[in-house]
Amino acid sequence: MARAVTGERVGDFPRRRRGPAWDFSPVADGEVYLLRRGRDFDVQVESLRHAARRWARDCGMRVETRTEFADAGEHGRERVGLYVRFVAPRRRGT
Repeated sequence: MARAVTGERVGDFPRRRRGPAWDFSPVADGEVYLLRRGRDFDVQVESLRHAARRWARDCGMRVETRTEFADAGEHGRERVGLYVRFVAPRRRGT
């Protein structure tokens, strides 16, 4: 016999509205910064790269990124950091 599910009827789904998980404004001055995993952030490097892209888009900027790798070990090169540069978008004709 299948288990019955009960619940409460609501008018609609709640709105998804989370604030940004990361604030890149301290490093969004057009200069290049190296953010190191374990020192500056505690997530996977690719997760931080996606967060940086999302933050830049939401702020009307663009971001350039490069990955910092550890020396090759027995499991290949581990990602240990992320270089970022946030810049204002180029205007057309400049």
